Amino acid sequence: MNYYAVYDAKTGILLAEGNAVECRRKLKCSSLDTFYALVNRAKRGINKKYRVVIKKGGEVDYPVLGKDDPIQK
Repeated sequence: MNYYAVYDAKTGILLAEGNAVECRRKLKCSSLDTFYALVNRAKRGINKKYRVVIKKGGEVDYPVLGKDDPIQK
């Protein structure tokens, strides 16, 4: 599971953080596909409004669920 941190590119203010579903809700994207498109375009430099940091679930101090959960290993 990926963990996302979405920042305003001009001010550096953290707008949303969490998994894709949480970020989609905070940014008020209409669907999960819209959020993924926003992330993709921001990473490629097409969307200059946001700066996105993506980390894998095991690389952060964020609750990880499912098969990547360290408790289940």
